[in-house]
Amino acid sequence: MKKSLAFGVCLVAALTLNTQAQNLLTDPGFENQTAAPNPNPTGVPGWATFGGANFFQTPLAHSGNWVLDTPDNGGGYSVPGAYQVFAATPGETFTLSGWIYTPNVLPVAGNDFAILQLSFFAGTPPNNYGGGAGTGPAVGVNVGQPAGGGGVALPEGTWTFASVTATAPAGTGSVGAYALDINADANADFYFDDLSLTAVPEPTTFALLGLGATAMLAARRRQ
Repeated sequence: MKKSLAFGVCLVAALTLNTQAQNLLTDPGFENQTAAPNPNPTGVPGWATFGGANFFQTPLAHSGNWVLDTPDNGGGYSVPGAYQVFAATPGETFTLSGWIYTPNVLPVAGNDFAILQLSFFAGTPPNNYGGGAGTGPAVGVNVGQPAGGGGVALPEGTWTFASVTATAPAGTGSVGAYALDINADANADFYFDDLSLTAVPEPTTFALLGLGATAMLAARRRQ
């Protein structure tokens, strides 16, 4: 009976990892205005903001009543934004996704765009989240009108979905999930809402779960 129960637990764990992805972000829809310090080396849950980014109550929210507002600040590349930091291990794959909105018409190739970005760091918990050297280039998805073209188009007044996926390089101890505003001029007002950060363990984790389930099944068959 005990072996049967253990097998069931192991199998359920493996299936859960494969079929469900927990959103790691605190207050992903900004409804609770959960703030964290900037910098945030101890990984306090919540949004660390900079450059004038703020929680904003608006009827235009994708859901609920609140968004993250990254104002244009008159342009000049002050790059307002917000982030959260988490522990990470090499080989772990993260996906950052969410909805982005602008109330303005963005000039074609005007270099006004939002970014959902993943950055990996050598710094580790409990006191150096997001610290140390970067362990690889930041990986992001551009949403709007970058000067070089490409990215995800962002029409005026339309909530637009975007996502980016990246795998933690060797030496990674933590990951930062960023919402950024590249504000070339006064058109670059962006709202972010209903963001999500999910993680898939490194392949060896799945392999160990599979081996555990196989061993349990073999034990049951020998009974």
